[in-house]
Amino acid sequence: MSTLETLPDEILMIIIRYSGDAHSLFRTYSGLNQRFSSILIDRRLHLFSELLYTTVDDRCLQYYFNSNAFQQTRHQFVSLKASKDDKQLQECIRSLIISYIQAKYAQLGQEFQSNIKHFQFIRANLIDEEKNTLDQELAHAFKHLPIDVCVHDFYCSWNPYFSPESISHIKQIEPRILRQGASLQCNESDGEGLNFTMALNKWLLAKASLTEAEDRYLVDPLLQLFKTSLVSNPVLLKNRGFTRYNTSERCVHYFLIHSIYHLNYFHDSNPVVRKPMKMYWYGALLDLLLFVIHCVNYIHDEQVCLEELFSDILSMIKSSEPSTPDEIFIYTTQLAILRIILHESERTNRTLNHTHVNLYNLFKNDQLDLIRLLYSESEQVRNLCHQTKITENIVKIMIASRKKIQLLSTLLDDPLFKSWLTSSNVLFIYLRKKQCKIIRHLLRLFPCLINQLDEHGNNPLLYVAVKVRGCRHRLVEFLIQMGCNVHRKNTKGESFVDALKLPCNRTLMNKLIEHEILEIEDSLTSINVNGEYC
Repeated sequence: MSTLETLPDEILMIIIRYSGDAHSLFRTYSGLNQRFSSILIDRRLHLFSELLYTTVDDRCLQYYFNSNAFQQTRHQFVSLKASKDDKQLQECIRSLIISYIQAKYAQLGQEFQSNIKHFQFIRANLIDEEKNTLDQELAHAFKHLPIDVCVHDFYCSWNPYFSPESISHIKQIEPRILRQGASLQCNESDGEGLNFTMALNKWLLAKASLTEAEDRYLVDPLLQLFKTSLVSNPVLLKNRGFTRYNTSERCVHYFLIHSIYHLNYFHDSNPVVRKPMKMYWYGALLDLLLFVIHCVNYIHDEQVCLEELFSDILSMIKSSEPSTPDEIFIYTTQLAILRIILHESERTNRTLNHTHVNLYNLFKNDQLDLIRLLYSESEQVRNLCHQTKITENIVKIMIASRKKIQLLSTLLDDPLFKSWLTSSNVLFIYLRKKQCKIIRHLLRLFPCLINQLDEHGNNPLLYVAVKVRGCRHRLVEFLIQMGCNVHRKNTKGESFVDALKLPCNRTLMNKLIEHEILEIEDSLTSINVNGEYC
């Protein structure tokens, strides 16, 4: 190491760069000394562009490097300590990816706004006849792009072939829109007309899923084709398509989300051969989906809205414990997109209706990381969880099996969920369900809950006597041992002893006497509970 330290930074960079990939370099050299830490984060080494699966000339990367978020993340990498455990390094990489995706989303928003204002300015200076002519020419050019597809079905191609001629024609679409003001129109009722959604699925998404090459010469023109088409007519997002494999009509965003979260396109038949998606193609699809979110906000339509995107993502995303660089990048970006949609719904005051159904499914599938993300990032989700009916249904899910009860115990120990799961209404749900183990765990963690009251003034002990049926004597014994007030009266003036005298509680009283939890004197005129006469 002492020999290396005598070398100038430029030579060290060359040596280090040939020592391995970005992950292994940070793992090997982080924390050795301040000089090596500074060299690793030097932009001339291009380790950050490798971690983000982008090129050094990426415009968004330069935009990101100038942001405060990058400076904070950069400091985290400088502070990395030498360790055999990758946990700290992976946290830094996740922070880098998340802040980069946020910067990318902001930069794409600026691109969308700039292009659509420019397009509308040109379009406003055209007469109707010019608009019609340009639109017809654009539709014809789009429809007849020289792409090698199935001769029987224009949109049926598992792996379309793009010749140099077809790429040249694709590149001509953008100036038709941004320079001349042409707008791409789709008529769903016309079976012979252009279907934008199916073109997206069969050209871009199929190619991304099935190609074995990076095809960088093709990715950017294809991406610009669909982005500029949306600039010309954001309502294209409402265009619907289907495949022979699944005849349900879907909008543009569904096919795109399917490709990003399932890593394959929405295919025509089951036995399609799936290949690992190349990361450069994945980055292009990610770019397009972030662009589409801006389009969704722009059109503000009930058929295509943030709620639909949110629901579709939650139906497809799966909890994961990524380990390889590719897996870490993919799963982190998937979560970052979900976070962006949550923030956009909060910013624009959009209500995410039917979110409770998605929440229930997350609890059923033990997707704790997604539950944490939604609860921490969304005020709507937190408010939803605090609704009594929603809470009751979630509790029912979590006490349905031993495995689910373990999930509940994990949540109870998590500070994030403390205010929700320790609220009085949750405690009374547990009491009603006679979840003794959970109640013991909860009250030992938070003894103050023993004095909580329900809407009728019942404390936990009185609630069990008045509202709960069946075998309860062990629960009553525990509540008494925890110091629950046996003298407490509810809004009807009933006490615990009054409740015990009810005919419906005769079995409970006998059990309490049998287990010496209470003693009866003078024919119920005096009851000794835990050494106190009531």
